[in-house]
Amino acid sequence: MYSPRNPLKKAAWLCLVSSPWAGALGILRDLGAVKSSYDYIIAGGGLSGLVVANRLTESSNTSVLVVEYGDFEDSWNVAIPYYANFLQSPSLMFQIPSVPQRSLGNRTFSLPLGATVGGGTTVNGMAVTRGDRHDYDTWEKIGNEGWGWKEMLRYFRKSSTLNAPSPAAAEQFGYRYSLDGYGDGPLQASFPTWQWPDGYLMTKAWTEDIGFPMRDDGGTNGDPLGVFWKPISSDRKNVTRCSARTAYYNPAQNRPNLDILVRSYVARVQTKNHRAEGVEVLSRSNSSEKLSVAARKEVILAAGAIHTPQILQLSGIGPRGLLEGLNIAVVEDLPGVGANYQDHPTTRGFWRFNNPNPITLETFATNATFFNASWNEYMANRTGPLTIAHGNNRLIVSLQNLTSDHALMADSLLSSLNSSTYLAYLPQYYRDKPTLLAGYRAQLSLLARSISRGAAILEYTWSGRPGAGGALQKPLSRGTVLINSTDPHPALAPPLLDPDTLTHPFDARVAVLGFKLSRRFMASPSLAGLQPEELSPGPRAATDEELERALRERVASPHNAHPCCTAAMMPRRLGGVVDDKLRVHGVRGLRVVDASVLPVIPAANLQATMYAVAEKAADTIRGRV
Repeated sequence: MYSPRNPLKKAAWLCLVSSPWAGALGILRDLGAVKSSYDYIIAGGGLSGLVVANRLTESSNTSVLVVEYGDFEDSWNVAIPYYANFLQSPSLMFQIPSVPQRSLGNRTFSLPLGATVGGGTTVNGMAVTRGDRHDYDTWEKIGNEGWGWKEMLRYFRKSSTLNAPSPAAAEQFGYRYSLDGYGDGPLQASFPTWQWPDGYLMTKAWTEDIGFPMRDDGGTNGDPLGVFWKPISSDRKNVTRCSARTAYYNPAQNRPNLDILVRSYVARVQTKNHRAEGVEVLSRSNSSEKLSVAARKEVILAAGAIHTPQILQLSGIGPRGLLEGLNIAVVEDLPGVGANYQDHPTTRGFWRFNNPNPITLETFATNATFFNASWNEYMANRTGPLTIAHGNNRLIVSLQNLTSDHALMADSLLSSLNSSTYLAYLPQYYRDKPTLLAGYRAQLSLLARSISRGAAILEYTWSGRPGAGGALQKPLSRGTVLINSTDPHPALAPPLLDPDTLTHPFDARVAVLGFKLSRRFMASPSLAGLQPEELSPGPRAATDEELERALRERVASPHNAHPCCTAAMMPRRLGGVVDDKLRVHGVRGLRVVDASVLPVIPAANLQATMYAVAEKAADTIRGRV
């Protein structure tokens, strides 16, 4: 991968992107600069934390402290959309290791997470997508009033703006979109001014050769089945990444009632008589530097699906047995803290085009002339190949699209509820916790019914590289995030992550069916001229049994960097951690607002959903809903 190492190119970039935070009032880098108390303390300066901080400080009488492990970042590899195709600098990322995966050949995996102001929105692939209406209606049906599709659509609109492409770009690339699903919110969604040449052929393969419909509305109306164009989180003016930092923090950065403490983290919530009174904050570089900060109103956790359960458990809020085993005083026995882990497992495989198009993603790494021309075009006009991130095409399929046995498969899920067979597929951690079992049974019942009605179950994306592997959108397997020490450091001592991927046989069956569809796609007439070759799992994995074994042992991954659901918004009797007002069960003055509160993962990249969730969370905290 070429990068702008030329000093003149670096200078041009610095002229383009100044540091608007350099003179901001409330950026703190020393624990001694923190006030003794605030109205609200937010643990985590990622997507949800910055959205909520912005909205709360709209009232000049409300003071907020955000505590963020990372720092501000303005480098070109963060801002220019093209670089979203690659993992960002290690200094901007957590890498959370998994335990060996019993259903994936005992392989281990690393989950990349944002460790910078803006969190995942600063380092992600920039896709702006929404889930199936069934996903959000499931949230409401499981016991969360006001969290169904109709209400969530209101917050999707409040949080985002779609910038229509130019008429010339729309005609050239065939962009289809609808402005109806958007409002005039801070998140800027846009389409690039360039597309990979292979993308046209791949879209043609899915639509003309295989027969999936091309959608006109961009999948924003709660029915995402079919092929559609997805925008990216890119601002219209500079054609740079739009993150929670640029969209929500920058407009609020000079408010005197907003402080953000960087390069530090919340270690524990301090409680008294089942009420959150403040937090213990540590410097990330020196754990001996610590202080306590009081919250006059609430402590709000926005540390993400891995670190929010870690903070809760270290604070004595979680499963009694785990806490007592680590000599942590139990404040509230909540078995659901760290349970219910979900992501979008992937089965992408590896392919090669033996007669490739001369312009692909790899061209940047092999052709300095092409890279330099692209860089110069971007710097001069904000057009060209550097304006595209992971790609803008998406296919969503239902079980009915995958197999004629769809009714039998869905019925088998429903019938399993009448026996205890589904218990065998859950983590050992669940076995002696009746509320978790009840919650999973409730989820399984709702998911089985939505799947039988044609809900989204697999996603395919494609861009400037071979292949289009599937990502499971309705995984039935569940994982855990549990501490194994009292060390609170989020990078050096993360909790044990066990995704437990593909333990449920339904997930494995969908993965096999999905990969067979990928093979059909790669063998389509539209791609024949590129001479595709499957490298892994390869043609030797011919039968369904051979393919499943290969996916488990060599191909499948538990992560699409969409971790969620580990402090689920569900009734306590179902193993929930927060109620539908996002208040932690049994602890006053403590809420969670990040992706850990989702009961069930939506069929979408999480950022658009989480902007909507965070906007609704802010309204909830302010008593507006």
